[in-house]
Amino acid sequence: MNEKHLYILLNIVKNNGDIRRLTREGIGFKEIAELSNEAIKNKFLLYQDKSISISELGQKTIKNLDAKFKTIDKSKWIEKEKSSRITKMDKDFIFLPNQNELHF
Repeated sequence: MNEKHLYILLNIVKNNGDIRRLTREGIGFKEIAELSNEAIKNKFLLYQDKSISISELGQKTIKNLDAKFKTIDKSKWIEKEKSSRITKMDKDFIFLPNQNELHF
């Protein structure tokens, strides 16, 4: 069991979060289900009355893994979007839009 994936899963359950955090890590839905089943077998999570909650052991595990995986640097909380970046222009460059393309 990957410790980072377990840490993310436990935080998701603890905070009633979204599993997209795990899919962004490259884990498929089948692997998420297997990871959840393994966490339930190892008593990190409790499955009762069609509901999943975190156990005492899961809480302790989160505390132990916090030092290793918690992102403290705020600049890394949001990933930079790179697909919309444009190249730098000269300071003296003046942009004149095509008048036919303006719609206001």
